Amino acid sequence: MESNWRWWFVWGWASTLAAAGVPAYTIQTVAGSSYMGDGGAATSAQIGAIQGVAVDAKGNVYLSDTDNNRVRKVDTAGIITTIAGTGAAGFSGDGGAATSAQLNLPYGVAVDLAGNVYVADLGNNRVRKVDASGAISTVAGTGVEGYSGDGGPAAKAQLVTPRNVALDAAGNLYISEFAGHRVRQVTPAGTIATVAGIGVSGMAGDGGAATLAQLSFPAGLAVDRTGALLIADSGNNRIRKILAGGVISTVLGGSPGTTLATPIAVAVDQALTIYVADSSAAVRSYTNAGVWSNFAGSGAAAFGGDGGPATAATLADPHDLATDLSGDVYIADGTRIREVYTNGLIWTIAGDGYRVAVGDGTPATSAILHQPSAVALDAEGDLFIADTGTQRVRVVLATGIIQTAAGNGIAGYTADGGAAPSAELNDPMGVTLDSTGDLFVADTGNQRVREITTGVISTFAGTGAEGTGAEGLTPLETPLDGPRGVCTGGAIFIVDTGNNRVLATQPGGAVTTLAGNGSAGDAGDGESAPLAQLDRPSACAQDGAGDVFIADTLSHRLREVTPAGVIATVAGTGAAGYSGDGAAAAAAALYAPAGVAVDGAGDVFIADTGNHAIRMVTPDGVIHTIAGQGTPGFSGDGGAATGALLNSPSGMALDGAGNLYFADTGNNRVRRLTPNDAVTVGPAPVGTALALVNAASQSQGTVAPGEIVTIYGTGIGPASGVAGSLDASGLLSNLLAGAEVRFDGVDAPLFYAQASQINAQAPYTIAGESATQVDVYYEGQLAGSLRVPVAAAAPGLFSPALNQDGSLNSSSTPAARGTAITLFGTGEGLTSGPNIAGQPAVAPYPVPTLPVTLTIGGVDAQLLYAGEAPGFAGLLQIDAIVPGGFVPSGPVAAQLTVGITTSAAITVWLE
Repeated sequence: MESNWRWWFVWGWASTLAAAGVPAYTIQTVAGSSYMGDGGAATSAQIGAIQGVAVDAKGNVYLSDTDNNRVRKVDTAGIITTIAGTGAAGFSGDGGAATSAQLNLPYGVAVDLAGNVYVADLGNNRVRKVDASGAISTVAGTGVEGYSGDGGPAAKAQLVTPRNVALDAAGNLYISEFAGHRVRQVTPAGTIATVAGIGVSGMAGDGGAATLAQLSFPAGLAVDRTGALLIADSGNNRIRKILAGGVISTVLGGSPGTTLATPIAVAVDQALTIYVADSSAAVRSYTNAGVWSNFAGSGAAAFGGDGGPATAATLADPHDLATDLSGDVYIADGTRIREVYTNGLIWTIAGDGYRVAVGDGTPATSAILHQPSAVALDAEGDLFIADTGTQRVRVVLATGIIQTAAGNGIAGYTADGGAAPSAELNDPMGVTLDSTGDLFVADTGNQRVREITTGVISTFAGTGAEGTGAEGLTPLETPLDGPRGVCTGGAIFIVDTGNNRVLATQPGGAVTTLAGNGSAGDAGDGESAPLAQLDRPSACAQDGAGDVFIADTLSHRLREVTPAGVIATVAGTGAAGYSGDGAAAAAAALYAPAGVAVDGAGDVFIADTGNHAIRMVTPDGVIHTIAGQGTPGFSGDGGAATGALLNSPSGMALDGAGNLYFADTGNNRVRRLTPNDAVTVGPAPVGTALALVNAASQSQGTVAPGEIVTIYGTGIGPASGVAGSLDASGLLSNLLAGAEVRFDGVDAPLFYAQASQINAQAPYTIAGESATQVDVYYEGQLAGSLRVPVAAAAPGLFSPALNQDGSLNSSSTPAARGTAITLFGTGEGLTSGPNIAGQPAVAPYPVPTLPVTLTIGGVDAQLLYAGEAPGFAGLLQIDAIVPGGFVPSGPVAAQLTVGITTSAAITVWLE
């Protein structure tokens, strides 16, 4: 606790944010919602990719809405509800209501005779149970990916990508570990063991013990009425069977008579007929008498045929299968559940497939989006959205009402020349507008760029066939390969993702290569851009000087091509990671960036997709995170963007006021960042709107006694930022360059003041109050007021943490298990000390009166010290030991709890 530079580092960080020219942003959803049709007819509901389906003895159907991190139920009346998951990816909620818990990529589901639903929570490396009362718990897996625990409690064992689950009549639970190449069993007593696979991918062992055999990416599971376990051994193109004695054999695949292509789902009915779904977009059946035949799907990957014979229908993307007691077969077909009745007819029983009920004609914030990928704005303020999952381009009018601008919801291709809303698109992933208002769409699956002029659609570029073309062809003669991005400026630029290049063309002109030689890589900086390498680029933007910026996704970089045709890296080291804030962008780590925008001041905005953050490179080349915390989730609307959670943000666009719109893809929303940096020199008028947030977490809400807070407003301080200092009495001054802040009339110590931001410490005198009146004065005049609820504690954590050797914790300098780590926070409330605001802590250092705990990766960390930081006012220091083997390597969440209040998470990197 003797290294005072640490405290001045944190003080400086908190005090100079605005002075560095980086505004704080408020975040808000402008399109998309969490409404998915719950409480209504399942056939009108919207569902993401369904990876699991199960049926109980009463006929209720359960499905994993994997894209939306939910498990849902269709009752016998056809009504759909959510039974687990909030819709935000994460892990939380064990011991409470499953509907309030977080899941992360739920895959397989199974249900027992008592009505307990088991979920393979793949992203959390756990299997969880929703009991008949609706409570959720973990039955297998610690959350740490690995292989351990056989012979012991399943909840203390490690799993590797649990994908599917099945139950036998005795209540044994089977789990397929997809990347672990094993199948595990959990007994009713909770003991886990391996029943198949040695953990090494391969094909061996038939006729012998299953525990000595090799599997290759086992997926779907089923148990027949004799107790035999069936495994969709996808990597071996087989269905394998384990009898009661533990002997494994191949029952389907591996021979010309029953050829399979990557089978991922298997089910069996009471007559012992086996049903298999593979990559052929069909379901085949194999009777107990040995008859192999097509059961559902013609082999064409599309949706069609409801009401007719299942054998003549088309399936879009079958992922899982289940059977009920009457012999009906249920198919998880993409975004729908389809049922094949015993008479051979097929019908959809759940999922609209984003065809009709998506909210057109209603306010955009109540509408449904599905995997939006990119956004663009026109001169009238209309917001266009490449809504990939609904196969549409949507438009939010300036009135806030959403409509469809292109696409009828069916993935496909229809001829040019018709009305754009009636046309078929295929995974549209990019949008932009030119100076005349024409809309260009990267129609990715159709290998084209489409153009919409006065509502009529045509092809601007691409032949429809995947490939590359010679330099100098016309746009219509140029083959493309999965174009994901398009932007305009001095030309129309096409991000030809599969060909690892960016093309440039003028309407009616020839196509030339702007950047990329066609081979994947990141070489070529400082050289001619057409000779350089790109790696799956996905977005572009051009600034007013003619520089083109490229989100070079799999090279984990942002590249820039100058008007002279030279390419350079603006941000990213080439290694995936999350680091570098406050330092040179070229030395920072990004993770699969998939969006870019640039403003007139030279600020470059990056959708750091894999890090679930928006980052900004200022003209001095320094990078800053302006939204997101580095972990996926959904939260923060109406508050500070740095305290919000995002999920795989991608395409972005700026308006003339500096508002940044971005596709929050994993959250099925478009959100807006509004800067809080308008500066008015001189006193502001009375009543200026203020926002008060925790200085560490940037979260709005309550304020605690002694908390360091940030107040945002307009004209609340001097034009240039001024840092506070101690007065003659040794206290932090409460008058700084004309700025004052009062809580219920009591002056607050000030760390920093500037026209749009003040950092202050809330006086301890507000303790015990239900709310406090905050008044901000500048040059003797009231500049703004607000009333804030008071809490005993309102903890927040600063980021980054410090490693034991004093280095900043990051992806490149992670903390080792068992070493000490130091975190700083604020909002701990009353302490054992004198509780005088503005007084730096001196020995004996005060400690919070409320209990303090810290979790790292969800595991309680041993605390070495939790008290006031020496030499600083209002700053809590936590020294803790990094937990051992129960916490995964890489980025994990750290959360501080004071009393009963838990902070927002920050990211800590572990070896």
